[in-house]
Amino acid sequence: MHATLILLLLLLVVACWFDWRERRIPNGLIVSGMVAFAVAAMIDGGVAALLNAFAGFLAGLLVLLPFFALRLVGAGDVKLMAVVGGFTGAKALLPIVLYTFIAGGLLAVVALIATRRGDRLLANFKLLFLSMASRAGGVAVSSADLGVRTAYRLPYALAIAFGVLAWLLTRS
Repeated sequence: MHATLILLLLLLVVACWFDWRERRIPNGLIVSGMVAFAVAAMIDGGVAALLNAFAGFLAGLLVLLPFFALRLVGAGDVKLMAVVGGFTGAKALLPIVLYTFIAGGLLAVVALIATRRGDRLLANFKLLFLSMASRAGGVAVSSADLGVRTAYRLPYALAIAFGVLAWLLTRS
């Protein structure tokens, strides 16, 4: 395995640890990851590789941004996916993101079963539907106004790490 990918995996392990324990990913870890992928890119392929790494970083940032806007993932998850894109490049992000979404769905099901908060999830879906219906009727009611409470905060760094691992195991 290439040293750059080992560095990425180590970064993901640390991110998972923080996300599991604190439900946050420190900005210092994100900045360290950005420096690491930039240095690794320069060593591996010079300016062209650095530009490719930054294209991957931007793609990773943009891919989860809509989910952040919908409050489905946290800011740390968006930044972590951006760092993953910096390490892997933009071309690798589509399979990584698809594997991440699959892993995230499976982790969410396990978390709902383990925490027995399915009733809170169903209540939130009902409130979100009412919010969308009110907007369609011309009345702006946000989900926050309706009292949506988080059923469970999933440490999504785990899903991102599983997505990267699945990509590594399936790439040819």
